[in-house]
Amino acid sequence: MLFQKINQNLMRKIIILILLIVAFIQVKAQEMLGIVNSNYAGSVGSIINPSSIVNSKLYMDINLITADIFAENNYLYIHKEDYKLFDYLKREPQFPSYGKDNQAFDHYTDNKIKHAFSNIRIIGPSAMIVNGNHAFALTTGVRTMVTLRRMPYEIANFSYEGLNYPSQFNINYKDYDFSLTSMAWGEIGLTYAYIFKKVYNNQWSAGITVKKLFSYGGAYMNINNIDYLVLNDSTVDIKNLDAEVGLSLPVDYTNNDFPDDGKFFKGGGFGLDLGITYQKKARGYSNRKYNKLCRQPYEDYVYRIGVSILDIGGVKFKENAEKHVYDNVSTYWEEIDTLTYNNIHDLSQTISNQFYGDPNASLIADEISISLPTTLSLQIDYCYNKNWYINTTFFYPLELGKTYLQRPPQISVTPRFEKRQYEFAIPISLYNLKQPRIGLSARIYFLTVGTDKLGGFFGFSDFTGMDIYFSVKFNFHKGFCFGGRRFLPCQNNEYR
Repeated sequence: MLFQKINQNLMRKIIILILLIVAFIQVKAQEMLGIVNSNYAGSVGSIINPSSIVNSKLYMDINLITADIFAENNYLYIHKEDYKLFDYLKREPQFPSYGKDNQAFDHYTDNKIKHAFSNIRIIGPSAMIVNGNHAFALTTGVRTMVTLRRMPYEIANFSYEGLNYPSQFNINYKDYDFSLTSMAWGEIGLTYAYIFKKVYNNQWSAGITVKKLFSYGGAYMNINNIDYLVLNDSTVDIKNLDAEVGLSLPVDYTNNDFPDDGKFFKGGGFGLDLGITYQKKARGYSNRKYNKLCRQPYEDYVYRIGVSILDIGGVKFKENAEKHVYDNVSTYWEEIDTLTYNNIHDLSQTISNQFYGDPNASLIADEISISLPTTLSLQIDYCYNKNWYINTTFFYPLELGKTYLQRPPQISVTPRFEKRQYEFAIPISLYNLKQPRIGLSARIYFLTVGTDKLGGFFGFSDFTGMDIYFSVKFNFHKGFCFGGRRFLPCQNNEYR
């Protein structure tokens, strides 16, 4: 059984499990900085700016699979001298152990607010086609995301050490505005991009992606305010709690059977990406007609600037959904270390009874909503020599909704060299606008492999996360038809 009798480690078992999952997924990535900004990104480029596909060096591409998987946190870690990635990949790996309970991770004991983020994105069979000023893309994919925001350090410590942590006894903690949100979903997206203005060597394009969302499950916990003391390893005095918990999971809440007997998809919704791009072309554009898509000309740029808003929308869950609210309640909870429960309903009813004196009082609704990780992005790309580019990309999360997933803010500078046959890039970024990292990616024909955190493979610092991404896609280049013959149309509007 998944949920069995527990003692004073109740909070620890719940939260530490989430942190472990977030911190130690063995393949991890976030923004695929070595792929999405490339002029050969094709349909994959639409995930950072849907207007990019019409400006591609490709007239068509077919994506078989692109995987983007990431995890990072600032609480759990493996000491750099203990981290040996390739030893862990052996048939019988030997992991380090820390603390009195031989945990797989040590923990930082500073007083900083704790964050964790995990993102897995797999783009399945997808395709793009460009015809002059118009471009279309159809994408499929699955995504899972876990975001832990602003967890107070003492709660993280209780979750790791258990309530038997005397250095934090009899301290009146007053915490607010922290949350844990997770969701797994699939999406089918249709992208349209259009070059709406060309004047001399100036070009503007706009794009939109509409996505249908199908969610396998989601859950959240929002703590607006908690005022409490831990008196000893068995007594907690909660003076005030203002919180909301929602869940819609593929689990039978009465017996913990997984999966449950209900519908496979617990929720659905829509998402939207919007983008616009300006390009300063190196030369004017061609008006020459072409009779084959492969003969479309491509004019390079001096620089381009793109702005996009990604992941507008969300999912509403109506299947197996529960919303629990604890509206400024309080309790003096003795013998919390003897608390037992056998299933999810057992737990929720016990907590409700403790705060309200009624096992069903906290349950107020049978549907929940979770917003997508809405993000503002700015992309600047400069061609400083033939085939050599340098890119700056900025991501900043937007809070649209009460319950939402959130991408961490990030800024990056990525020099890259790109040709038809191969390409490489070196992303240099500030994750969370604080943590510097350097990556590396390379493409040879149809295969791209990269990481935005190269140091995660070599133990240069404590292990708090690592990442890797790859893409397998077939590119069809503008100006190149089958047989390898290059078509170079005359330029009749050339300006510099």
